[in-house]
Amino acid sequence: MTAMIEPPPERAIPNQRHVVFIDGTCVYCNWFVHFLLKHDAKKQFFFAYLQGGYARAALQRHGGKIDDIDGIYLLLHAGTPSETLLLDGRAAREIYPRLFPSLIFMRWIPLFLLNAFYRLFARYRYRLFGRYNACRIPTVEERKRWIESE
Repeated sequence: MTAMIEPPPERAIPNQRHVVFIDGTCVYCNWFVHFLLKHDAKKQFFFAYLQGGYARAALQRHGGKIDDIDGIYLLLHAGTPSETLLLDGRAAREIYPRLFPSLIFMRWIPLFLLNAFYRLFARYRYRLFGRYNACRIPTVEERKRWIESE
């Protein structure tokens, strides 16, 4: 069994919560975090930058590519024995229906289509929305849901 790497106590994740890993320099990705925070009434999602240590450790633990910042990753049930890392379409299938139950139909969209859409969007996101020079620092309110903000 793989040992779980725990975040610092001040950023501890309650059991059965989920961590979304995003590209911290991507303007759209940071907007996506705002969107999730606004619609996540149950506070089930936490966040970490793909460029940070927590995300890198999780990617290594689950066989993900630590240099791939073009995907959207979801660490499902973070810090528990059932922890699972999902990428792109699989992540979307878990994120959106948890926020909007009417989007449960996403589970029937073929995974290759969802993955193709996410990878195509990722390729052009900087051109469409822009890029920060460094990871954006979360606001004081957002930090309550961030695993690490450096």
